[in-house]
Amino acid sequence: MELADIHCHLNFDRFNGDRNEVIRRAKISGLLFVIDSGFDFLSNERSLRISQTYDGFVYSTLGFSPNRIGKSDYRYAIDQIFKFSDRIVGVGEVGIDLKKAKASYEKQKEVFLEFVKLAEEINKPLVIHARKAEEKVYNIIKDRDITAVFHCYTGSESLVRRIQDSGFYVSISTLVCFASNVKKIVEHISIDNLLLETDSPFLSPLKGRNEPSNVKYAYQKISQIMAIDNDEVSNKLIKNAGEVFDIRL
Repeated sequence: MELADIHCHLNFDRFNGDRNEVIRRAKISGLLFVIDSGFDFLSNERSLRISQTYDGFVYSTLGFSPNRIGKSDYRYAIDQIFKFSDRIVGVGEVGIDLKKAKASYEKQKEVFLEFVKLAEEINKPLVIHARKAEEKVYNIIKDRDITAVFHCYTGSESLVRRIQDSGFYVSISTLVCFASNVKKIVEHISIDNLLLETDSPFLSPLKGRNEPSNVKYAYQKISQIMAIDNDEVSNKLIKNAGEVFDIRL
């Protein structure tokens, strides 16, 4: 199968000791590319270095997590995204987190809108972090002229239909391998609007640290749930990912 991991964090320190080996395992597992996601100025900087080192296999999206509001200045990330817009494949992760973020909803919304406008301006897909805020985020972007990806989606099944009707995408993580609520969500997703990710180093379907090669388990589980041949699933999802992030395969 030809695979892709559309959201991971190879920029985390937990990969510093064996990043080369992690990349090697990803390639052996059939991945054609990996998208590394930044979440503030420093992680964005690391992501750019990693995608340059593994040019043609690792790509970067640069963003600013709602969990970073008040800890660093999002305006530095905005300037950074402008500066490197020709080297990145998306804006994110950005969004609203009503579970862990310390900033108020209004402040998170204000910052999020800055990145929505930025994605429109540089014509890049928006990679959204929405935790306990999926409906609110959807209502903010539903009429915007953007391509949007709801990363690591765990929202309602009814919202999935509206996300799809708006032409947006739902990214399912390796949680699908062991979380019953995510498996149920998949039953309501059209394969035309589906992407897969690991969110490494989190959410491993095995014990310990997650990594991009483990996305193969998510592909296998999706194939099982949708009752579609593995190769058909991989062909469709790699096409989706290439089109969303403008990566030529």
